[in-house]
Amino acid sequence: MNAANCANGAGTAGCSLSVPTEPYHPAYFMINGRSMPDDMDPNYAPQYPHQPYNGNPHLHPGEQVLLRIIGQGRWQHPFHEHANHVRVLARDGNLILTADRQALAGPALFTTTTTPGQAMDGIFYYTGRGLNWDMYGHNPKSNDPLGKLPCNPDANGYNTSDPTAINYFEWCQDHNKPVEVAPFGDVASGGPVTLPNPNILTNGTWYGGSPYLGPNATTRATGCMSSSAAQSNSPNCGVTGVTPPSGTVGNPPSSEAGFAFMWHSHNEREITTNNIFPGGMMMMMLVDSREFVIDEKN
Repeated sequence: MNAANCANGAGTAGCSLSVPTEPYHPAYFMINGRSMPDDMDPNYAPQYPHQPYNGNPHLHPGEQVLLRIIGQGRWQHPFHEHANHVRVLARDGNLILTADRQALAGPALFTTTTTPGQAMDGIFYYTGRGLNWDMYGHNPKSNDPLGKLPCNPDANGYNTSDPTAINYFEWCQDHNKPVEVAPFGDVASGGPVTLPNPNILTNGTWYGGSPYLGPNATTRATGCMSSSAAQSNSPNCGVTGVTPPSGTVGNPPSSEAGFAFMWHSHNEREITTNNIFPGGMMMMMLVDSREFVIDEKN
């Protein structure tokens, strides 16, 4: 390149580079520098020395989780968070202002479109409101005290009087509403749903063991309580066929039994890794019962 000639402008022959930017066909799509399933491994896992953060958030019902979404690369990604919308609070580090300080100015987004060079902050939470059935599996006829906890609604309709209760932040309008028609376990009957035949439908590794939230509800729902629990149909273990496959480690029914929701790109090619599905921009968010202590370090 001749510096003298370039003084006449970049358009001078030999003074500019023509770099083709298309076609562009990336094969890897990542969250925090990891593709699924690597983004489900722990934070600071030694096999990812330069990608310290995972993509495996946990929350309890009613807790508010901050999502900080930073777009990188060259493509816009239609990222979707299952279980609820995301209320946007800020863009590019600047709070979205409103004339009414008691109101939230940002939109509630079904899909948080991630744009290169831009960032957004949003709040996400889950309560189970609107399910129209009791996700804690309460049963007024239960012999287990945890199976017949009360639900005392606050001004917004949630059970917030006892922060230590398993059903803290339960939506009281659905309290004691059954979901199963004729369950075998210690949960209420008379609901609209008959669970699939386990000989036809195989539950996956993220299934918590029952339709209900938490180890207590799942144990009661699957009929796996011991005789010492004074359950009317004990031991009667496993008769519902809803226990997860052996080897489940993602959401163990005896200790976690959370609700697992996928968070992923709505561009289907972006949930592959080098054209292998599943992969790419995909992660799991777990809503955990308050019986399960969330490790905030991981």
